[in-house]
Amino acid sequence: MTLKQSVHKTLQRSRVLRYKAYKKVGIARHRKKIDLSLFLMFMLCAATFPFFIIPTTPVPSSGYEETPADIENKAAEEQVHPDLGDSPVIAARQASLAELEKRVQLGELVMDMRSLDKGDSLLGLLSDEKVPTADRMSIVDALELMIDLRALRPGLTFMLFKTKEGDLLGLSVQVKDGETIAVVREEDGSWTPFTAAGRIETVSVRKQGTVERTFSGSALKAGVPDSVVAQVTAALDGEIDFNSDIHPGDSFDVIFEVKKTSSGLEIGGKQLLFVGLKTDKKEIARYAYTDRTGTPSFYDARGKSGEKTLLKRPLKARARLSSPYGRRRHPILMYEIFHHGVDLAAPMNTPIMAAADGVITQLGRKGAYGKYIRIRHAAGYQSAYGHMNGYRQDLKVGSKVKRGEVIGYVGSTGRSTGPHVHFEVWKNNKTVNPFGKNAIPSKQLSGFELEQFFSYAEELHPDFERHRAGKIPPVPGPRPFEPAAG
Repeated sequence: MTLKQSVHKTLQRSRVLRYKAYKKVGIARHRKKIDLSLFLMFMLCAATFPFFIIPTTPVPSSGYEETPADIENKAAEEQVHPDLGDSPVIAARQASLAELEKRVQLGELVMDMRSLDKGDSLLGLLSDEKVPTADRMSIVDALELMIDLRALRPGLTFMLFKTKEGDLLGLSVQVKDGETIAVVREEDGSWTPFTAAGRIETVSVRKQGTVERTFSGSALKAGVPDSVVAQVTAALDGEIDFNSDIHPGDSFDVIFEVKKTSSGLEIGGKQLLFVGLKTDKKEIARYAYTDRTGTPSFYDARGKSGEKTLLKRPLKARARLSSPYGRRRHPILMYEIFHHGVDLAAPMNTPIMAAADGVITQLGRKGAYGKYIRIRHAAGYQSAYGHMNGYRQDLKVGSKVKRGEVIGYVGSTGRSTGPHVHFEVWKNNKTVNPFGKNAIPSKQLSGFELEQFFSYAEELHPDFERHRAGKIPPVPGPRPFEPAAG
């Protein structure tokens, strides 16, 4: 621990011990005023101290020297605040959070995860969770002992521990350097803050198996979570047809990432890191990697991503083509006009998916399109979705989305005769037929970025070098003896 971290921990410990002492005598709500008064008194005493120095006579040595064990015991004794008797210090409160996490695993409590959006505050988040005003103020006041709440950045995720009736019993958040800041509700209704280091660990889990009937069923049986199975099919979409290319006897190899607390509670979503498939015709090995632009994709062992075709019908339901791309007679305007997209009719509120990985550039109402989203993809492609009934709640301009990820819902807003999505595809700022072959070409990593990828992949999978080498051609047999001519 560096000197700066040591000072930070000491100040945190001091603030929490004072907070507990104030709470014990019922004056915690006046903590800030009392702290200010104590600080002013200390400064006054420090300023007048030199005038009251009383000479002292050195105490003769007893000849006894402290052993390392004595020094350690003495340091341990000094950790107990005199106003609290034998009350535990901050670290002892870790058991309370661990208890909440265990109760979540047993099904006694529920845990919700809430992230801060830009402009949000912790008070606002607690208000949205219907936490009573007095508790909101106590929680914020307690957390301010540990961290400057004004410095909370967007995207920071809080774990809220609740009863099944919705009453909040505690919350925690991981801040920089792996430190966890938390508050836990005591039996008397008060809130106690604490801090702990290294409570959240990221681990890689590897699952292997053989296909019995279907890939998804066999993977689930082997212990691959359903969310990861969905990521596998999305990662290999366009390379493998899971209905026709996978047969009994084929093998699979999946590595995914899991985040766990020290008590074993899994938090957040599981992330696919590697997928390998071996069929009678081909062997595939794909590594998840985020390039220097921040774009995640799947690469083979030589640093080349797969070609991705834009989805032609980006809906999570069977959709009917109600109007094709090209010239047509407009059903409302009643004259011929060029139709720059396709209309896909589907029931109201059918989920709409992103046609490819990309970044949202427009989100909101756009004239006759009604509620509208436009996404920028790689290789000059863009896609647009009109007449939506609504958007996924957490999306905004600048949000990154993945191919097949839900972005909104079918509606009939704008100039529309019924529930459908108007789907457009643009290439280099010109519309193209969404039902054409619109493919984002593969990307090859190079230079230092390729070396970084090799280092990452080699650490992730023990067979990386074999994947990188590819199929080794069989060694040719010895040539038959041919007697010299003549």
